[in-house]
Amino acid sequence: MREFSIMEFMKVKISTLLFALALLCDAGELGLVADWADFRGDKPGYSWLEIYTKLDRQNFKFIPVPDSNFYAGTLAVNIRIEDASGATADSLEYSAPIKIPADQIISKPFRILNVYPFHLPVGKYLVQITVRDKLSDKTDSSRFTVELEDYFSGTPKFSKVMLAYSATPTKENTTLDRMGFRMFPNPSHRFARGDLTLYHYSEFYLPDTNTRKVGICQKIFSGDTLFRSFEPEWFKVSGASWYIGGFSVAGFPEGTYRLRLCLITQNGETLATRDVGFAVKKRASVEEQNLSEEDIRNLRYMLSFVATPEQLKTFDNLDKNGKILFWERFWSERDPDPETPENEALDEYIERWNYVNERFREGDTPGWRTDRGRIYLTYGPPDDVERHTFGASENTWEQWNYFDKNLYFVFADTKGLGKMELVDSNAEGEIHDPNWRLKLSSPGGYQLYQQNR
Repeated sequence: MREFSIMEFMKVKISTLLFALALLCDAGELGLVADWADFRGDKPGYSWLEIYTKLDRQNFKFIPVPDSNFYAGTLAVNIRIEDASGATADSLEYSAPIKIPADQIISKPFRILNVYPFHLPVGKYLVQITVRDKLSDKTDSSRFTVELEDYFSGTPKFSKVMLAYSATPTKENTTLDRMGFRMFPNPSHRFARGDLTLYHYSEFYLPDTNTRKVGICQKIFSGDTLFRSFEPEWFKVSGASWYIGGFSVAGFPEGTYRLRLCLITQNGETLATRDVGFAVKKRASVEEQNLSEEDIRNLRYMLSFVATPEQLKTFDNLDKNGKILFWERFWSERDPDPETPENEALDEYIERWNYVNERFREGDTPGWRTDRGRIYLTYGPPDDVERHTFGASENTWEQWNYFDKNLYFVFADTKGLGKMELVDSNAEGEIHDPNWRLKLSSPGGYQLYQQNR
């Protein structure tokens, strides 16, 4: 088997970028992504909370329906909203069928998008979402906090902004519809190669009911630099109104951006602003690449040093697509700054992986399979390395010290053949042998070492 190099196919960042979202899930089997926005309520002291969710239909199980021309699956949803005291402020629980025409490919990527509205008093809440595929019993969950604003405060304000994949005219009035447009929300805030236009919906509120002319500007920033701006759109409003905007992202370089909406007067005075982040991603994700079974095995090898036994068991029980999704979710959850295009945790681990394969190769054994490679991948680079080269009385050995973890690892060339084995450590679960030095330097020391291991 050829030696695996992650850089052969993995110059890609995690495909799921989350903004202002705390996501809690070990496996992410259904691809759940959630977001939220709030709007002025029906009476003072209340706001409308809207929760947006995305699921990946290809992760669900479907069965043919007898005497019909479609396949069916079942989605179960449970949403619980707790107030600051931990009491249930509102909840929702339901099951719904998912149907696919018989002429469609079940495994084709397809988004399941939903909007869930709740009318709640202004304040802070904890939102807990659990979804389940009732046929396969796969589950996914998300947990995050929201703070509903007081839009009856007497000052001009923008609501939060809902980002959307599309906005098409409609005469219906469902939770997906906004002022004559059906808008499919994009809770990930990520726009990929096939998403040519970013749409958004927001509301703005004025402190009185006087009719006046106001303008809305769209400004797009890359970091702190103004990347693009649009001429204001003008409206005559009294009290409150809404705004649906959009712009092409087809020509945007890949990266993260910030959309700023500005409410202005005819004199150019800014009354209110609201920012929302988004990302443009044009590279193919791991899932979109044609990975071989060997590549998938190598993802497993990489995970084996950083995932828990339970997580690895989950990975082993998934199909190929599920394993790729697991990999992406695993690293997206460890991204220290989701609002940047880089995943620093993944980048650091890839650097470790490539380093150990280059530095610790022993003959035909790739570096990640060696004892030093395993420790380096698990614990990172040591703070100090004490090296002792081959001498008359003993073979080569070295000690790695991790001062912040209060750990040490001793590796020795027990056979004198250039293979450094772990012979002593104070880390839990690793070999501990305070007599390793005597055994290493004594005649026949290797055999004695093996017997006592």
